[in-house]
Amino acid sequence: MKIKAIYILSILLTVALSSCEDIVQLESPKSNNFLVVEATLTNLPGPQKIMLTKSQAYFDNSAVPKISGAEVKVRDNMGQEYVFLEQKDQAGTYVWQPKTSTEVLGKMGMTYQLSINWSNEQFTASATMRRVPTIDSLLYQFDEASGRQRGDDKPKEGYDAQFFAKDFLGLGDCYRVKTYKNGKLFNDPSSISVIYDGAFQQGAASDGLTFNLPIRRSISPELYLENDLIKVELYSISQDQFNFYSQARLELNNAGLFSRPAANIPTNIQNLNMNSAIQGAGWFGVSAVSIFETKVDPKLARKGLK
Repeated sequence: MKIKAIYILSILLTVALSSCEDIVQLESPKSNNFLVVEATLTNLPGPQKIMLTKSQAYFDNSAVPKISGAEVKVRDNMGQEYVFLEQKDQAGTYVWQPKTSTEVLGKMGMTYQLSINWSNEQFTASATMRRVPTIDSLLYQFDEASGRQRGDDKPKEGYDAQFFAKDFLGLGDCYRVKTYKNGKLFNDPSSISVIYDGAFQQGAASDGLTFNLPIRRSISPELYLENDLIKVELYSISQDQFNFYSQARLELNNAGLFSRPAANIPTNIQNLNMNSAIQGAGWFGVSAVSIFETKVDPKLARKGLK
């Protein structure tokens, strides 16, 4: 009887496991195409860019529709207006061009109001440029790739880098880190690195401290080789933008057997007509930026970095 019971159990397990392979096509409800804004204006010299697209259905894998023919302006709290013109060869991309090589749009402490007129709809958003600490240094040591740094076409041995910066004293400073290897941005969902004070999350008692080790090492999703150029950009962001990136990262990495139900990502883009079927999505932000870059030189590698 015991053998028979085990045999029956094995059949049931086989059926259960095989049933996990069945593909079920679900009809997702149709949704309105929202206007999606991608914009992070900075205090760096040079052109500033705003991208406008339409949202898509959940299972739509076609190219993202671009929004053309919009009127896009930004006005600061001193009354200065910046006009963003659509690029002839890049539909949906709107650019402000400085009049001189030294002219900048973003200034610390200023508030900026975005205005978009498109298809008889008017969208708006506002953001304030906050402070950003200086990146003090960028160091590296020779090491073997860790589990998170391994993968196809990634170095098995090389230089593990980390950057050093100190959070300002005062609760609620938020930042985003962008890292480039030989001019190419690490841009996969797992590379979205946002900081609250000196840690990855609120409530970590890290106010006014040097960024903690996981943040410092986040610039090394893979190892670097000799003569690789490492560039780190540190952006100031608001607490609301910190929440936007945090939620976006959760949704972009939300996959697998134990994935959560999809959730809406917050936005600061508002249609002045709240009853319109076309609402806003995405984020309009303004950031002060601190930059540090270096080329990997084995002679300058450290030992025992922590």
